[in-house]
Amino acid sequence: MARTSDVIRIEGLATATSPLVHGGEHEGGTTTVFRREKVVQPDGTVENVPIISGNSIRGQLRDECAEFCLQSAGIEFIEDVRVFHLLFSGGALTRGSDERFIDITLERRVRELLPVLSVFGGSVGNRVLGGRLLVDAWVPLCKEALPRLDERYYEEASKISMWDLMDRLSFTRRDDAKSRRIQDWLSPAARAIYDEKYEARMEADEAAERGMSQQMRYTYEALASGTRLQAGFTLLAVDEIEYGAFIAALALFAARPRIGGRSATGLGQVRLDLRQFRVAAPRVEEPLQRELAEKARSFLAGRDDDVRAMLQELAYAI
Repeated sequence: MARTSDVIRIEGLATATSPLVHGGEHEGGTTTVFRREKVVQPDGTVENVPIISGNSIRGQLRDECAEFCLQSAGIEFIEDVRVFHLLFSGGALTRGSDERFIDITLERRVRELLPVLSVFGGSVGNRVLGGRLLVDAWVPLCKEALPRLDERYYEEASKISMWDLMDRLSFTRRDDAKSRRIQDWLSPAARAIYDEKYEARMEADEAAERGMSQQMRYTYEALASGTRLQAGFTLLAVDEIEYGAFIAALALFAARPRIGGRSATGLGQVRLDLRQFRVAAPRVEEPLQRELAEKARSFLAGRDDDVRAMLQELAYAI
């Protein structure tokens, strides 16, 4: 596939349709404050502004993209836990050997057949595959965040303080952070290995929970419903299949858009309003090329045997 040299920029606003919880430090043991970043103000003072990390958004998009690629290729299960972690989490570097070595030729084939790895990157054996996606932190429109915002949002943001956006919500128990939907991609044999590996940690967490009072309440600092956040994504030198896979992931995310914690209890819901730009000279706005998602799906469906063979090859390589 031809690779463009252009930089594609997708940006816009995310609007919270329910309170947003994005954990930072614990305060007093049972209270989790919202994740914050220091922002220097125009007068030289510093404010700790609630900001949603780009890494958390990227992780959710990666999950959606991995599922899209597997479903498109007709893959029902992943037989190797390491390959599962590679696709959904990025994997980990391993010491290379003569038998297990990822060369440039194999890397090119990996990028072609598994666009999730080309777009989001990963550690395959002894080689790091650089991703082609940059994800911005999501910044609330408030006056304390003005130095982080695009000028077109200054007027709106200058009318509200971050303190007016913050709320505190209390619950009697924590969420199970593990996503069973993602784990269902493991084959029964691989799932047994996965569960055994993490069983001790899960039991320790459950024991800690049982040791606490059943009436103990957990409090979370949250951004209020209606908060608007600046969002953005940058794609670097992608081909049509990679771009289509990302658009598909973005569409899947927009169909069930939940970010942060406590999503099982109705928190973390957002509505996306995005526009696409091709960063060139001059910067040009264009419609999101949603039709390329179907092109990526058709490509992967037509190479299903090659994708299966690649997953097996990766299981040996890593």
